[in-house]
Amino acid sequence: MAQHFLANPESFATNSAGQIGNEIKVSETTVFRFCYALGYSGFSTFQKDIQYQLLNNQSSLFEFHSMKNELVGDENLSKRMMLRDSEMIAQTAERLNLDDYERAVEQLAKANRILVSGIRSSHAMAHWFSFTLELIRGNVRLFRPDMDDLIIRIRELEETSVFVAFSFHRYALETLNMVKEAKRLGAFIIGISDSEVSPIAEYADILFTVQLPKKSTLDVAPAVFSLMNALVAGVSLKNSEQFQRRMELYEELHFQNFFVE
Repeated sequence: MAQHFLANPESFATNSAGQIGNEIKVSETTVFRFCYALGYSGFSTFQKDIQYQLLNNQSSLFEFHSMKNELVGDENLSKRMMLRDSEMIAQTAERLNLDDYERAVEQLAKANRILVSGIRSSHAMAHWFSFTLELIRGNVRLFRPDMDDLIIRIRELEETSVFVAFSFHRYALETLNMVKEAKRLGAFIIGISDSEVSPIAEYADILFTVQLPKKSTLDVAPAVFSLMNALVAGVSLKNSEQFQRRMELYEELHFQNFFVE
């Protein structure tokens, strides 16, 4: 089923569940179960997502603006926006697969090297995640296209490494190509995206999704940062002794030379 979908996404976007079942010689119920396994409530919601992925070429900025139109003139705009963010965080927490979370924490804690990548609107998320993980455990690097050679950074990965890819609509081709190469080299791939059927899903060992009715990377950011914070917290507890040593080294620094008292 999964192979058929990856090879023929247009079929899932245009045909009914029964028609798809007939194509690949399975029951309609099997098609429904496939959708449930991906985290969708049913075939219709899965199909709408596929149609959106295939047909929508509008930018994340356009979607961000369109989602705010209903709030024009609202005197409680700040409160409404913050409550909407908290609802998205709660929904993401409810959807989080705890086995995937524990497995991701385990991989992030024991990896010899971690490379993090996020292009364009995903860059801020990747930057925060790499910076914070570096404080916690070390040997974490953010891929910076303005100064890093892509080939060198990818070639540093091996079977004991982890590659973390942030990929949101519209999905950067550079991130997808990096994921493919990191996978080929045997690195463990953790993907953070907005859909179970985003381009990196095929290569990710674990895929965390933060989903909205419309693909606005700017709007999913609060929930993504909350998810990242949960992952970092898990790593700090998993590597508590290492974290303690790094904290002691950090505290030895003469702060008066760097910060205002």
